[in-house]
Amino acid sequence: MGNWSVAIVDSGVTYETEAVYGYSIFDYDYYGGDSDTDGGRISSHGSRVAEAVEVTNGQLERLDLQISNNSGSVISSIAIRNALHDVNNLANEGWQIGSVNMSFGGYSSYWTSYFRSQISLLHDQGIYSVAASGNGGYRTYLEYPMYPARFANVLSVGSHDGHGNPSWFSQNYGGGVHILADGESFPNQGDFGTSFAAPQVAATVATMQALVQATTGNRLSFDEVVDALQQGGHGPRSAADPADHQTTYYLLDHAGSVTYTLAAHVDPNVSWLEYIASYSDLEAAFGRDIVAARDHFIHNGVWEGRIAEFDGLEYLASYADLRATMGTDRQAAASHYLDSGRSEGRNVTFDADEYLAANPDLAAVFDGDRDRATEHYITAGAAEGRPTSGQGLSHAGFAPEAEDGTELSRSTATHGHVGVGQSASASIGADGDRDWYATELTAGQTVVVQLRGASGEGGTLFDPDLFVYDADGHYMAYDFDGGAGRDAHLAFTAPVAGTYYLEVDGYLGHTGSYTLELTQATAASMDDLAAGVDLADRDPATFADVQVALLSDGPLSTDPFGLL
Repeated sequence: MGNWSVAIVDSGVTYETEAVYGYSIFDYDYYGGDSDTDGGRISSHGSRVAEAVEVTNGQLERLDLQISNNSGSVISSIAIRNALHDVNNLANEGWQIGSVNMSFGGYSSYWTSYFRSQISLLHDQGIYSVAASGNGGYRTYLEYPMYPARFANVLSVGSHDGHGNPSWFSQNYGGGVHILADGESFPNQGDFGTSFAAPQVAATVATMQALVQATTGNRLSFDEVVDALQQGGHGPRSAADPADHQTTYYLLDHAGSVTYTLAAHVDPNVSWLEYIASYSDLEAAFGRDIVAARDHFIHNGVWEGRIAEFDGLEYLASYADLRATMGTDRQAAASHYLDSGRSEGRNVTFDADEYLAANPDLAAVFDGDRDRATEHYITAGAAEGRPTSGQGLSHAGFAPEAEDGTELSRSTATHGHVGVGQSASASIGADGDRDWYATELTAGQTVVVQLRGASGEGGTLFDPDLFVYDADGHYMAYDFDGGAGRDAHLAFTAPVAGTYYLEVDGYLGHTGSYTLELTQATAASMDDLAAGVDLADRDPATFADVQVALLSDGPLSTDPFGLL
């Protein structure tokens, strides 16, 4: 999926809103258990949140994830968990999700226990949750934000009046908010609340992540996002808070944050000539005009799913005559390709990932850095006669090893092992039991992991969870309902060569036997994975799952839990 989006976790977006701004690319009612998020309404809280996203950046798409009844008076924590789980699944399948908006909250953290881990899993993928701070403020003192906005790994957004004056109802105490956005008569006259401030920030975050990932292949860290929102500590500030007449806050400046992100994270890491060289239509339109090319990328290219596919360094590494005359000058490489290389039929044949895979000593030194690996080949590797491709790690000497009566440890010290093309079967015996398996992968190698329990006739485990960790035990990927029924199923691409760990456990304490299978990804298996299963295969929320709240669209909210 090339289109960048914001996931809106709210009360559903109506057809009337979609008629103006276009259809959501994904919608599901997790509260009601069906795909109808319109509910026969003319408007909704979720619709106005969606409008705030569109007004901020109309190039972004939307995921419409309804987690309340149609009136917004009842919200389900289980529905929120299931919605965030599907956001995680969609991201693992390649959907470009830039942020998650949560315009709801409560005074206690207890009710978030069902979905807090999902917020963390998304955070670890660079998909940050943006939450409204709350509307329970007073003119006379400062208040802490509500949960989930109060969590350290969530971007907390308060409100101002559109002119930089903090809204008296916005909960901003103790540096608890990262930024304020317009929350008074926005996006429409009469719309008040931090609910409508938060999605403006969510849209800005998604915009920044799109620009950075499309040019560097990476996402901004949480701290880098905060820094860009606050524009390096020099962004616009609010007037003093009316509660103490001295506290000020950073104000959202969408254009300013985008400009800062381009200067700090994009321009130093991209060659706009390489962008032109990637597309013949851009060469025809812009020639060698890198200013026009940059402008095209910012306003059109990134939203069309374009990236700088031409790699000047790999082009140089592919030809000895170019290495001899241009060294590692990627700008010169792009110019050569545009001037004569394309017409000469030259193509990029060097692959940095294959070079690293063929030279394990370099893989250990460069830790997946493709540019450094390519520069090494140009300056030294070619002269040393190093191979540029080779076979991946062999698993011939490793038989799959499961428990065999000995409990597998939940750490990198596990004796469990499963290689590519192998499977292992064992059991989760008690709540808290988690089995780890080691496997060896090469840089860039993509594998498909299936964890089958009762649904896929791989055992008796009702709802298996699957995690992937790197050699140091750091989280990398996760799935728990991506396969048949409740089974787990994911594709994983190793960023560097080395050992990875697969963790098996039972969701919410389920126990039973399972089968873990690891195969090399093929076109057919990736097509099967992309087709997937019904992402919303969830039990509808029941009364026992929900928290009761009155819909609150503006100030004077004292509800313990609700839409803000």
